[in-house]
This record gives sequence, C-alpha cells and structure tokens, in this order.
Amino acid sequence: MTALLLGALLLGAIQPQPIFRAGVELVEVDASVTRGNKPVRGLTAANFVVADNGVPQQVTSVALDQLPLSVIMVLDTSASVSGERLDHLIEAGEGLVSALKPRDRVALVTFSQTVTVRVPLTADVKRVADAVSVLQGANATSLRDAVHLALQLRPDDHSRPVVLVFTDGRDTASWLSEEETIESARRSGVVLEVVETGDVPDRRFLDRITEATGGRVWSATSSGDLRALFTRALDEMRGRYLLTFSPQRVSGEGWHALTVTLKDARGDVVARPGYFRPAAR
Repeated sequence: MTALLLGALLLGAIQPQPIFRAGVELVEVDASVTRGNKPVRGLTAANFVVADNGVPQQVTSVALDQLPLSVIMVLDTSASVSGERLDHLIEAGEGLVSALKPRDRVALVTFSQTVTVRVPLTADVKRVADAVSVLQGANATSLRDAVHLALQLRPDDHSRPVVLVFTDGRDTASWLSEEETIESARRSGVVLEVVETGDVPDRRFLDRITEATGGRVWSATSSGDLRALFTRALDEMRGRYLLTFSPQRVSGEGWHALTVTLKDARGDVVARPGYFRPAAR
C-alpha cells in the first residue's frame, strides 16, 4: 500500500511550472556559450538571437553570474555505487559544497531503492557536508523517481536552480517511466546536469533529459574524476547567461519551441529547447 501511494503521489505531482511571474509575461532562458570547452564571456543582449515558435524575439536583458545558485545534489547511493566509487563520490560532494558562494544554497537528495531528501535547500553548507560524509551504498536504483522529486524542490525565488545528478545510469526500481520523467523535466524550467560513471550501458535517457533542460552529461573516465567533474559542472552553471524576453507575436498555451543562436560572436550554445505557457486564468 505504501509503495502504491508513493507511485500515485509521484505521478500526480507532474504539473507544469509557470514561467510567467506576477502577471508579467517574461521568459527566462539559461544559455551556455562555450568555445573550445571554455565559457565565452562578455556577450550582450545584442549577441543573442532568440526565436519563439520560429518568431524572432527581442532579448531585453542578459545576466551572467549575478544571481545566487540553488544547487540540488542528487546522489546515487545504490549498491552499485560502493567501495572506492562511493569514497570518491563523498569527496566530490564535499568539494562541491566547499566551492559554493555565501549567497548560494544547496540541498541533498539521495536515491537507492527509495528517494530521500536528506537536507532541503539551505545556506548551511556544513549541514550538507556532514550529511554527505556519512553516505552508504545499498539496494536498488530509483533514478527517474529521484530526478522527478528533485525538480519539485525548485525554490520560488529568483535564484538560479540547477539539479546536479550523479549516477551509474542503471534504473532498477523507479515508478515513473522515462517519458514521464522527461516530460516533468521539460516543464520545470530547471537546468539538469548529470555526472555519470563512464560505464553506463545506455546513455539515451541521460542525454534526452539533459537536452530537455539545456544541461549536459559529464562522463567520468574513473571514479577519481568525480570531484573535478562536479566542479566543472558548477563552474559551467556560473558561466551561463540568463536571457530574458517578453514574447511578442506568439500566442497560445502549451509548448513553445525555442532556439538560441549567436550574432556577431562565435561559440557553441546549449539552452533548453522550449517552455510551457500556462493556460490563461
């Protein structure tokens, strides 16, 4: 009965996340711009071309590394993540927490057979570091359920939320399907970054869900790479541009496809492919 109730709650929680704030129609899009795997800085609104359902939009503002981050760490603690791999994961988690800035916040979610919010979003980094230091690996893996739950922890403020997932990619226990989890991610407006162990037999789900949110998959060649990859993912998030525009000449609720390209600048752009416009009330 408990398991059935959990499944119903997870499925029922998939709701679109409004993009528009306080009745003002503004869309915010995180965009990563890199060249040679290094962030491209110094761009302005004039350098970005945004199309909403194919209609060019005017980017009204661009912010870079000005807002605090809300980092939701989602760590695989199943039996397949144990021994030396778990030791390196703990070290990586502690390293990420120590790299946060004073205005940032962090949460810790772990998953094996069950999904647990060990520490909700907090500025108390020691609390999170202490929780990371005692992690243990056991049981099966509920990756999809963990990702979905983490997306629901998005704060209702103007920080920049990012979900950082570590996993070996083998889901053996989730209630939610891949399609349900990806749909939840598309609606969330949250950037999702994944660090995987490098031996994932099938990366299609990880690739699809990060693409749906404008994030990336980072692959470790060994468990000793985890700390460096956690740090790179955090640095990449700080180097992302936050683009804002007010939709013009487009209407209608539901899915709006977005494209973000550059003008008078060179670089590779990664951004979420669209957003949901809620029904008028």
